[in-house]
Amino acid sequence: MFFVNNVYGGKEPYRVQEIQKDRPDDERPRQQFQDEDEEEIRKKFLKASEKLYKKKAVLTISEIMSKKLIELEEALSVEEAWERIKDHEIKYFPLVNSEGKLLGMLTERDILRELRAGGKKTLKELVADRTLCADPDTAVAEAIQVFSDHKIEAVPVVDSKEKVVGILTQSELLQTMIKMTHIFPK
Repeated sequence: MFFVNNVYGGKEPYRVQEIQKDRPDDERPRQQFQDEDEEEIRKKFLKASEKLYKKKAVLTISEIMSKKLIELEEALSVEEAWERIKDHEIKYFPLVNSEGKLLGMLTERDILRELRAGGKKTLKELVADRTLCADPDTAVAEAIQVFSDHKIEAVPVVDSKEKVVGILTQSELLQTMIKMTHIFPK
């Protein structure tokens, strides 16, 4: 499941399926099975989905996300943040508060831009008020849809305690899609 984390510590739900609910009923694809009502169909679908998850037929974000993280604490100055990240190949950095909870995401580009501007802002001022996040059990198919719809490059993966456990990037999604579709020989 994706959700929006805001800098003030609130969580707002975000689900691709909710977008589907906004369609008028006559535009939604439907398939009826004999005399079953919608509630029966829904229960069967949920039961089948549960079986797939138990069989690991559904790939989750936690299986492909990058666990290599450099977290930046909000108390750091822009210069201190640059010193911490400059020698690494990582490009996305979660900004966390003193309790380790996510405040937002920074990129190397954000930090360099602020350094060139004089470095007067705090790291917290550089992050967006709201950050799209995913939980570790989100299906990769849902992540592909969200990345495609919103043209995003990376999202932090956050556990139930609002701690960052990984980062999912376009690169991991692309590598996974290549492996799943066998585009290139091994």
